[in-house]
Amino acid sequence: MNIKSLIGLSLAMMAATVIGGETIAPDPNNLAPEWVLTSAKILEEGGQKYFHIEDLGGGIASVAYPPTLLNGANQVKVKLQYRTNVAASQLHSGAWYHIAFLDKNNKPIKHEGLFLKLNDEWTEHEEVIHVPEFALKFTAQLRVQLYTPEGKNTGKFLDARNIVIELLE
Repeated sequence: MNIKSLIGLSLAMMAATVIGGETIAPDPNNLAPEWVLTSAKILEEGGQKYFHIEDLGGGIASVAYPPTLLNGANQVKVKLQYRTNVAASQLHSGAWYHIAFLDKNNKPIKHEGLFLKLNDEWTEHEEVIHVPEFALKFTAQLRVQLYTPEGKNTGKFLDARNIVIELLE
């Protein structure tokens, strides 16, 4: 398979796109306005920046990016390093990486997830997801989704760094 495009995050978890050898990476100290952090922040450890997403109650804690064109890709490959104290993850629950595939009207066709297992050490995770028919875009969100009542901080978190999303033919 040939890589058509590479969309990802630098060490500081910033968006990066590689098209025809060109790399675009926003300044790690100036997060682009397209990014939406909900109960999340950028921290640094050992000189490396990462996202810290924490369940503070009352909604989904996340790091989200707006819809991105698939440019004809048939698969999406996701790689990241993570650590979490969330014990169980599945579609729409736990510590996970949510991928939604969208049609031409930005309506979801299919929701996929990378479910991140309990691990207090930095762990590598890589997964390839098949793009459903008629999908033209996708959105990606790192999530801690526990349905905790508003105002109740559970202390449950997901840390993530070195995320790369590759669009494959």
